Amino acid sequence: MTGKIFVSIDRFLPSFARTERAQPEQANELASMSAEAIGAVLEEIDEGVLIADANDPNLPLIHANRAFETITGFSREEAIGKNCRYLQGSDRLQPEIARMREAIAELKPIAITLRNYRKDGRLFWNSIRLFPLPGPGKTTYVVGVIKDVTDFYLSAERIDRAEHHDQLTGSLNRYAFVERFDALSKRPMQLPVIVKINVAQFQDINTSYGFDVGDALLQQTAQRLQALGPDLIARTGGDEFTIACLVDGREQAVAWLNRIRIALVQRYTLPGASIEARFATGFVIGQAGAIAISLLRQAGTALHRSRGTRLREVMEFDAVDQRRSVQRQRMTNELQQAITNREFLFHYQPRVDLRTGAIIGAEALLRWNHGVFGLQRPDRFIELAEDTGLILDIGHWGRCEVARFAAEVNQHRQTPLHFSVNVAAIELTHRDIVASVQDAVKESDADPAWLTLELTERMLAEETPQLMAMFHQLRELRVGLSVDDFGVGYSSFRYIDRYPLTEIKIDKGLVGAMAQSAAKRIIIGAVIEIGRDLGLDIVAEGIETEAQRDALRAMNCPFGQGFLFGAPVEPDAFKALAVVK
Repeated sequence: MTGKIFVSIDRFLPSFARTERAQPEQANELASMSAEAIGAVLEEIDEGVLIADANDPNLPLIHANRAFETITGFSREEAIGKNCRYLQGSDRLQPEIARMREAIAELKPIAITLRNYRKDGRLFWNSIRLFPLPGPGKTTYVVGVIKDVTDFYLSAERIDRAEHHDQLTGSLNRYAFVERFDALSKRPMQLPVIVKINVAQFQDINTSYGFDVGDALLQQTAQRLQALGPDLIARTGGDEFTIACLVDGREQAVAWLNRIRIALVQRYTLPGASIEARFATGFVIGQAGAIAISLLRQAGTALHRSRGTRLREVMEFDAVDQRRSVQRQRMTNELQQAITNREFLFHYQPRVDLRTGAIIGAEALLRWNHGVFGLQRPDRFIELAEDTGLILDIGHWGRCEVARFAAEVNQHRQTPLHFSVNVAAIELTHRDIVASVQDAVKESDADPAWLTLELTERMLAEETPQLMAMFHQLRELRVGLSVDDFGVGYSSFRYIDRYPLTEIKIDKGLVGAMAQSAAKRIIIGAVIEIGRDLGLDIVAEGIETEAQRDALRAMNCPFGQGFLFGAPVEPDAFKALAVVK
């Protein structure tokens, strides 16, 4: 076998002696070596060695060593006489192949890496070094040294995926998306479109079905989007995906959005669940050469607006969105500074006993004393404070401030006044309200019974053991619990006996309409009667006329609040109203 395989070695053996790297004495010694000896050396090395006849246009192989057989799975008998391009199978569009062909034509050395395929069809990454080798007369050979570097490439690929891809869905991550989009958007004559998609109420899906179902939903969403063939797809947030595509114009962009909608609207069959998911969608059509970061920000602004609609309508970015986004960011920064600079304060609206007209306390209403725009009502900033989580710091400061003020007002009073302050929904899940109240009364030396926390009915809609335990702990401290704006929205009498409430505040909308609506009067009367039977305080809000006061008093409503008795005033003004008694 050896003699047969290396029968051609002696044809190019003298060429080894003429290589520039060989010293004269080494060349003579090498030239004296037999073909069999050279063949034995080539057989023992770990790298595959191929020799092709460059004088033949087809570059047939005239030699292959044992390592070649190990690497490729092809025997030497199968390789001799063939062009080695058969190792590439049908994968012949690799740019490195053109480089290799050019180097062989010019008889220049080259080092490249190709995707090749073993005899059993498995892919392997093949590192190849080619160099020409002059033979006797005008004969020239091409020597190839090959090495299987698949493990290296797979490791590099794993590292690349870890750095540039989302582990759960296999989509790009944000950083890789930005990097690849900037190159993509430079294509001339086409417009880049970025679409951001958010799974509506994804947290509810995780809570109801479990995180494994939520993960499966994200994976299927990514698969459906990928099947549409976008230029790029990335998971840019916990439940947010971003896709990019190039279009010829607006009509094609709208067609893309419709394809996305159709793909995502189909029901999802998941492990242990079958659900219909809803998605908020925002998009932006950019100009050729647009920067990814800018378009991502704009698409995100449009997505935010889509999330704010009831039906999660598809929203396109416009200049108004940009201004809102800038204003929102600026106000967020200003709110952060306002906390540090103590720019928040309370105005106090008197609460009176409808039977006597005496002030019995007040509701503390938050204000922001803005350095440029002056006094700001909560409807200008409270929603943003809740969205950004800044309300957690504002709320804790507020309880401490109201407790301090209550202690100051009641210092010399025989009959103490009671003060109520609003609580944000996010505080019930992200703040230890009980500890916050304890800190407030400890720092101020106020009696906890002087304080009432006002809740909305929406906060009570989802009854949980944690929420119920928190309310009972507050009542053990003797802190009051009030339901604000009772009678609208999520109103339900079942809250009254389920929660340890101390007070119900009748919504000002009911009070304002009771003169024209018999139904409103009946509702108010029922609330007053039930509250009295259960030992709850009832406060009617928004009383502006004497007629309203008289009607409520006739229905035995004990307490009231509204402009008839006084507008919200600064702390010093309220202290003047609350004369010592």
